[in-house]
Amino acid sequence: MAIKLSQSQKQRYISFIDLLASVLNGTEPPKLPEGFDWEYFCRYAQRNSVANILAYSMDKVNLKPSDTVYKVLENDRRYHIIKETSQLVDIEKVIERLEKAQIKNTLLKGYFMKQLYPQSDFRTMSDIDMLAHKKNFKKIDSIFKDLGFTKKELIKSEEIHYVKGLLYCEVHSDINEELSNYYDNVWDNVELREGYSYSYRMKPEDFYIYIVYHAAKHFSLGGIGIRMVMDVYVCLQAYKNLDFEYITSELKKAGIAEFETAFRAIALNWFSDEKTVINSFGEFILYCSTFGAREIYFYQDSKRTERFYWLKQVFVPYNRLKHKYSYLEKAPVLLPFSWGQYWFTRLFVHRDLNLREGFSDRKKNLEGEDAEFVTELMNELKIN
Repeated sequence: MAIKLSQSQKQRYISFIDLLASVLNGTEPPKLPEGFDWEYFCRYAQRNSVANILAYSMDKVNLKPSDTVYKVLENDRRYHIIKETSQLVDIEKVIERLEKAQIKNTLLKGYFMKQLYPQSDFRTMSDIDMLAHKKNFKKIDSIFKDLGFTKKELIKSEEIHYVKGLLYCEVHSDINEELSNYYDNVWDNVELREGYSYSYRMKPEDFYIYIVYHAAKHFSLGGIGIRMVMDVYVCLQAYKNLDFEYITSELKKAGIAEFETAFRAIALNWFSDEKTVINSFGEFILYCSTFGAREIYFYQDSKRTERFYWLKQVFVPYNRLKHKYSYLEKAPVLLPFSWGQYWFTRLFVHRDLNLREGFSDRKKNLEGEDAEFVTELMNELKIN
């Protein structure tokens, strides 16, 4: 599929977008055109983590999906309800224990994003990110273990990963968004949650800025999907009085003010009662899955690294490894030693290295009109 869409293709996607919008807003679904391809959009919705939302439209439309598609979407909807329930039960236990232990914490992104949606199960969540001071990591580790979580083998100096059942939780000591140092003092941008003494959340403006930062990062690396557009719309609906003078001034510092303006325009057009329009930015989003597309990632990466790509894959840069091996922060001179440790672990412990697949993936790149399309869009939105 080319990134650029024909008019007939746009109309198909407009029907799909309008279906999602009707569920989000609790309005009547659009009249679907003859030949609406439920099977295709079922698969597309799954790739974009919105199949559970699409499921809520099936019984209200003029053209019903086949029994097979109906079952797939209904099973997806039920699964995410079960998953959400399980995730929230486990994370609430963690928060309760952190509260008792007087450990300052704040949850990020998905946990609070779900609460802004008209129905929390509309917003799927693959994992939960938590922010806490590094000095409390040992106490936090003990709490997670007591609650039956398993610590993942990947333990970085600035974060720890835990898993239990359907919940994957990442505990971070900082917010490592590469676009700006805006969140270096993240604790200045949070406020205490009602009913808690040690659990915080970002202030509305800073939460919105964080969503935009995160989307811009994914956009610059490999693309963004329709769920991130929905997040922006839902956030704007929930927080009607955001201080955009403050937001814009902060986004300008990071160089993504133009991106936010275009992103917000698409979100409001696609999911409000306006007539849905698909521009070039929209075509790019519709080409991607939840977190982009592999070929866009490789294309963007090849532009950044050019002929040094494979050299950097073998001799991994210090900035990538310092979060994996804490000793590097105290002794950067040990970087050559860390290369040996890194490759020994990959080759003989995790055994996750497949050179054939790696080179094969590398060949899956954008070419011709698609490559030109992405470059022009990045330049238009002033994203490097």
